[in-house]
Amino acid sequence: MLELFGLALRLVSDRGSVSPQLAEHFDTVLRQAKVLAKDASQVQGQISPQAVQLARRLREVSALRDAVDPISDIASMTPAMAAQILNSLGEGIAP
Repeated sequence: MLELFGLALRLVSDRGSVSPQLAEHFDTVLRQAKVLAKDASQVQGQISPQAVQLARRLREVSALRDAVDPISDIASMTPAMAAQILNSLGEGIAP
């Protein structure tokens, strides 16, 4: 479900950049997920299904929460941060 969000993370981790369209998608999902994870009643408008899934993971995985917390958008993320978020996203998922 987090395919495009994960793709953006992999591209930043590997190449350091993504297309403007993918960056916009990433930023929207991240912003919505952070709000949903803190207080779902504060969310307005249409919510991306990826944001819902990411918000659920943020509530479940403290390492993911810690990795995502300092990130405001894709432009504020380094390749190392992207790799850390990717690793944290994998926590708790059965092989």
